[in-house]
Amino acid sequence: MKLLLFSFLLLVAPCNSSKQIAQQTATDNSKVMIVYQTTVCFGRCPVLTLAINGETKMATFIGTANTEKIGTYTKPITSKELDDFVIAFETAQFYALNDEYLGNITDFPTKYITYTNNGKTKKVKDRSGAPQELAALEKTLNNFANSEGWKKTEDSSNSKD
Repeated sequence: MKLLLFSFLLLVAPCNSSKQIAQQTATDNSKVMIVYQTTVCFGRCPVLTLAINGETKMATFIGTANTEKIGTYTKPITSKELDDFVIAFETAQFYALNDEYLGNITDFPTKYITYTNNGKTKKVKDRSGAPQELAALEKTLNNFANSEGWKKTEDSSNSKD
């Protein structure tokens, strides 16, 4: 009986340890890089760039026009926020999306999303006609860009050397 129990434990133990290793690897988002950019339109559309770096766990916001934050801002990003972004990209099946959604409406801003995870990169360009999954991802990125906690960085063009 003891031999049977011992044999069972030997069979189960490697499975549990491999599951733990897989879970640890799955949540290692240090190779994640997200860049979200919006362009001008025939109105007062926000023009901005949002970059999220999984290695440094820092986000950078550069507001160019029609946004409350003009200039460069940074804020730390938590592991949970980074995990949530990765889940959002997986849910949207980002790598399976078309490279462009241009539609027939030319006066909308163009939005670019570049996503890198573990060495695989994809860039999607959206002006109009994007599927719901991409629109939801854009909304998630916009919500983060408009969240609290951003700190303005020193503008290097104003530095006196």
